[in-house]
This record gives sequence, structure tokens and C-alpha cells, in this order.
Amino acid sequence: MWDLNQTILGVILAAVAVIVLVLFALFYHLRYRRLRRQLRYKYTVRKKFYKKNLSMKEILSYFSINWNLSGKRVEEVYTNRYEHAEEAYIFNIEESHKLSSFSKIRLTVEGRKYINIRASWRESIPYSIDIRAKKSNIEMYLLGIEIPVMSEVYRIFTQSPNIWKKIFKDNLIVNRFLDIHKDVVSIFIREDYVELIVFKERVTNDLISTVLLIEKAIRSPNLEIKVIKVEKLRCYNCKDFFDPTEEYCDKCNSPRPICIVCHLDVRIAEMKEIVTLPCCGVYAHRSHLNKWLKIKSQCPNCLADITDW
Repeated sequence: MWDLNQTILGVILAAVAVIVLVLFALFYHLRYRRLRRQLRYKYTVRKKFYKKNLSMKEILSYFSINWNLSGKRVEEVYTNRYEHAEEAYIFNIEESHKLSSFSKIRLTVEGRKYINIRASWRESIPYSIDIRAKKSNIEMYLLGIEIPVMSEVYRIFTQSPNIWKKIFKDNLIVNRFLDIHKDVVSIFIREDYVELIVFKERVTNDLISTVLLIEKAIRSPNLEIKVIKVEKLRCYNCKDFFDPTEEYCDKCNSPRPICIVCHLDVRIAEMKEIVTLPCCGVYAHRSHLNKWLKIKSQCPNCLADITDW
């Protein structure tokens, strides 16, 4: 006997099953399409950057001609990213050269994919920064800072954010970084050296020029901490001048002023290196103060914000 209710129930179940199958098919189609798009993007990037293995001969020729340098080949070289590089070239920079801010440059190729340029400063700088391509997933245990526009393509880390924000107010520096961001892996600017890792030799020239612009900005008097060079020492207590031979103030018998960082006596023979901080008038050795500022951007005595002076 024909059961109408069972027939209707069967039709409904069949319809539900068809709808579920269609939804599953649509879900997997969209998922596959997304994965295919991601793979195509990765392939495009790989094709763009890795289609041709880097040749040390071509890189060396480009670098040498652009900067008018001749290097010495070194076989045993170790890098930060790879344990060993097959070959490297060392360039010793003369003081009369246009790259005289550096004393030595090392050029290596890592894994036939990356160009590594490591340059030693002739005179150290007081501030450091790490700039990485945003596509890099490497985390840094430093303070991240946001620079308008640049932060869209780079991840920036430093312990002196206020100083670097001032430096990146220069549109020329920012625009140069933006122009080459697709070919940059990382830029490490340290007190004693610079390390640049890029994909293509053509960006090395622009990147080195940009780093030299940054060095010029760092050494600019407008960026320096507004410490005051000391001509004569004054007693912390009574403000009377110290005689060069005195160990104690002849007016109030207070001891000779000390460096607020190292807590050692400030000597007359060290006067070229002695500065005083305008916030509270304490003395410090300039080199010691620079080391302090790498850790904390505040006056070591009164805790005033030094980077805003």
C-alpha cells in the first residue's frame, strides 16, 4: 500500500542530502581555489627571486665597478644565517674613498639566494636598529616601532625608538627604503657594523647609499643629545670651581664630582670626554653616557627623558 507520508519524508531527506553534498562540494572548491592561489603566489615569488641562482662573479663585478673597489678573496667565512659560505670577498676601504665611513666590507652569497654585505664602521655610532621585510616571520626581542608607510612593508625593532622616529622623518630616507623593499630581506645597523641581506645586486648600491644617509643623520648635531661640554668642574654641593690639583672642594670640603654612570671620580685629564646633562647638571663620561642610553633613554640621575631634549 502506498504510504504518502513515507514518500514525502524520503523526498525531504534526499533533498537535504543533495544540499549537504552541494555545500561540501562548494566548500572544497573554494578551499582548493584559495590554496591554488596561494601556491601560484608562492611560485611567482619563487620564480621572481630564485629563477636564477646568484653568481658571485656577477655580483662582484657589479659591486666593484659601482664603488671602484678591488677585493681580496677569502675561502673560509662564517655568516650569521648559514654556518659556512663557500667564498667571500673582503674590501679594505681607504679614508679617502667615498665609502670611508666604513673601514672594511665583506661580500658573501648565502645559499646562492641571498647577498650578504657586512660593513664595519670606521667610527662607531651610538644607536642600533633592525629592519626586516614584513614577509619574514622572525620575531625579535626588541621594542617594535611604527613608522608611517614603512611599517606596511617592514618590521622595525630598536631600543631607541624616539631617536629613530626623528631620523625617519626624512622623506628621502623613507622613500629609498620603500623603493627597494621587494628585494630586501633584512637591514641590521649596529654600533660597530652594518649587515645588509638582499636578493639582487642592483639594490646594493641604493641600500648602501641609504645607510650612509642614516649615518649622516645620526652624527648630525641636531640629533645629538643636548649635553654640554665641560670646561671647568664645579662642586656638586656649593658650585664653586675646582682647582685642577684638588681632590676636595676648598670651600665646602666636598669630594671631586663623579661620573653619574660609572661612579668614578672625574679627572681634569679627562676633560675632553666629560659632559654635563642640562636636566640636573651632573657630570658623565660621554662614552659611558652613550652606553647608558642604549639601555635606557633617561637621565641616570633624575630620570628625565633625554631623547626629547
